[in-house]
Amino acid sequence: MTLNDFTTEFILSETKKLQYLFGLKKVIRYNQTRSDEDLTESVAEHLYGMMILVQYFLPLEDPSGTLNRSRIYELVTLHDIDEIETGDILGWAKTPDHRAAEAEAFSLIKQKSPDSFTPHLESCYVEYKEQQTTEARFVKAIDKIEPFFHVYNDQGRALLKICQTTAERSLRIKTPYIEEFQYIKKFANVIHQAFIDGDYYWREENEDVLP
Repeated sequence: MTLNDFTTEFILSETKKLQYLFGLKKVIRYNQTRSDEDLTESVAEHLYGMMILVQYFLPLEDPSGTLNRSRIYELVTLHDIDEIETGDILGWAKTPDHRAAEAEAFSLIKQKSPDSFTPHLESCYVEYKEQQTTEARFVKAIDKIEPFFHVYNDQGRALLKICQTTAERSLRIKTPYIEEFQYIKKFANVIHQAFIDGDYYWREENEDVLP
């Protein structure tokens, strides 16, 4: 299939099919349950969603197979490792202070990790942060588009409003990282428009803004 075959209708259909695979995020282990009203998502669940999207988009963006697939999976697994210490911060709300805290957190994580694992951990983390390789940029683009798939439902509509995510805030933190990847960009644009049409986004003029 070529990019022209990815019509709006087809993209939204594919989005729902991919979202079905995201259903594993909601399967709780140890005979425990999570209510349908629970809107929480762990960072690890986000990483799983990214793994699904990597397998979908990689053949489209890299049909010749030149990218290092193993490295991409390693980067996905470890790119948010600092959030063990910092927790997750809404992307649009991140400040320079938050980013400084991430660096401090990573130093602590290295101290607490097995010595034999630290070189690999640091190599992946630095490569992702520096964004100098195509693999790192691809993972960044996947990281930015994964939430679109996660919230394309009624629960997601409520979540975007709880998080005060406007249309502008959503695109602002995605656009710089998806431009390089034509299929990811087209999916992002189509889903973004679906969110506008479906009243997913929060409207800043109607509420107090988060600090």
